[in-house]
Amino acid sequence: MRNVKKFLGAIVMSLFLLVSGPVLSVIATEAKVLEIWDIYYEPNRDPVVEAAIEQFKQKYPDWQVKRTSRPLEDMKMAVMAALSAGVGPDVVLVNNGEQMMGPMVRAKQIINLDPYVEKYGWIDKLFSPGLWNRVRYTLDGTQFGEGSVWAVGLDAELVGIYYNKEIFEELGLSPFESLEELEEVMEKVKGAGYDPLAVGVLDDWQFFHLYGALQHAALANQMGADAAQEYLDDIVIRSKPERSWQEQGNIDAARILQEWVQKGYLVEGFSALSGDDSTQVFLAEETALLLQGSWDSSQVAKADFDAGFLPFPPLEKGGEFPPQIGGMATPLGISAYSPHPDIAAEYLNLLVASDRTVELQLEMNVLPALVPAPLEGILEEELYYDLLTSWNKAAELDRIGHFLDWTTPTMWDTLGEAGRDLLLLQITPEEFVKKVEADYRAFVLSKEKKE
Repeated sequence: MRNVKKFLGAIVMSLFLLVSGPVLSVIATEAKVLEIWDIYYEPNRDPVVEAAIEQFKQKYPDWQVKRTSRPLEDMKMAVMAALSAGVGPDVVLVNNGEQMMGPMVRAKQIINLDPYVEKYGWIDKLFSPGLWNRVRYTLDGTQFGEGSVWAVGLDAELVGIYYNKEIFEELGLSPFESLEELEEVMEKVKGAGYDPLAVGVLDDWQFFHLYGALQHAALANQMGADAAQEYLDDIVIRSKPERSWQEQGNIDAARILQEWVQKGYLVEGFSALSGDDSTQVFLAEETALLLQGSWDSSQVAKADFDAGFLPFPPLEKGGEFPPQIGGMATPLGISAYSPHPDIAAEYLNLLVASDRTVELQLEMNVLPALVPAPLEGILEEELYYDLLTSWNKAAELDRIGHFLDWTTPTMWDTLGEAGRDLLLLQITPEEFVKKVEADYRAFVLSKEKKE
């Protein structure tokens, strides 16, 4: 068994070196080394991590820190391989749901963070109540959205619509407050020679956001905003068998999206653009609008024009504020193989809850995990003010919707394939929803058989 373990460890090291470069190690064997594997290498997150590491070193001067940061897919592959072999870092990427967290909990590869959540008072300070359910699993790892906390995110995320204030002023447009007004804006923008909405669905996740934003609003219109939030929670994180994708709001969202394609509201060539491409198209002032997450706010804030941010609107003017796609940043947990989990938790606390973290996040136009997000010193005409007030409203109402790919282990592929067919007008809205429902129902039935 020992030889098998060594063999597996060698395989993991080779794999990690292959995907992440020769500078990485598998696990620190020194007595006082904290090893971290994260995906926070972006310019608006990396400084926060480095500041937390410096604070950690000041608090524990006799400790070293080894950090590796890589893109999500690379890091996911390395983490799953390492922990399966019983090796790995102390602080580790733990993506939500069945993508990583569920399998890791069932395999007992990460530790229950409840003692640290209580010790550091995270729930009282960070995020809205509903968001904490997105890092919960029952102890046996069978039920997402309930039970214990297994990971925590660095900051918050919100998907909405950035708009070019100068184009709006040029065309005499006002910020929209309903889907009807948004469509009127897009029609006028198109008539003025601009592409209305930048979105790049070469990346599947951009379709998830585009369809999801419409879906959340359509469901709120169908059943009420709070009922829509409960429905989304039941579908995405609780896998309730009594729930179904065969809801009128889901069909309406697909229908509206096809109408947008037919009317030319999406940027030309949207099917060949990535998510990053769509942001660059907006920054080049080729479109008036950009559907994108708060993670791009730092880029947009540095644009050569004034930009604003609006939450996705209700279908009808005066309608209830619908759930907004958002959540925690992809979270981190503590490996069950870490020899010093208490020290790892000290680092996590500095990373997610220290005053220095919030200071840096505010400086870089990042949504802090702190709720409500502070507005002191931020001018109302700034993009960041729009972003923070949108986030505070969603958090106060606890109407923060979901990234739909979390729904099942195969939903990413199902939504990606069906979404392309929908946008190419090759299937009807009803057929699209049937494909998604089939994936969901298969997952629910598989869970029932295991139980």
